[in-house]
Amino acid sequence: MTRTLTSSATIRRAVGTAALVAGVAAMVAPPAAATVTSIALAPTFTIGLHTIGTGCPYTVNVTVDDNTKPVYFFEEGQGPSGFAEAMPVNGVAKATWIPSRTDITYIYAVQPDAWPETRQYVSIGTGINAGSACIAL
Repeated sequence: MTRTLTSSATIRRAVGTAALVAGVAAMVAPPAAATVTSIALAPTFTIGLHTIGTGCPYTVNVTVDDNTKPVYFFEEGQGPSGFAEAMPVNGVAKATWIPSRTDITYIYAVQPDAWPETRQYVSIGTGINAGSACIAL
């Protein structure tokens, strides 16, 4: 049986080298980008041919992996101003959306320096806001 003895100086050098390599890798790696991980509309009482109606308010819930950057909300074809901006709390950002027209097929959410944006398909009809409900024709 052969025994190999390793000196404590050799072990310290190996640990030091591993720590140095890990530190350099951490400095060279690009920072993680903020990302919207999901987007969904909160259930709202809507009746009619479509699930969403113009002129009726809907809550858009977005989950993110970075609470330090705002979330920008857009509807399809909307310019850079979007319809809302919200800071996430505990990984969730919320905004109220009132669809502006019936030809929108997606809503989007994005955080700065992140790509791609996350989108949600929507089916919008002409809406009649009845207060606690929406009629979407």
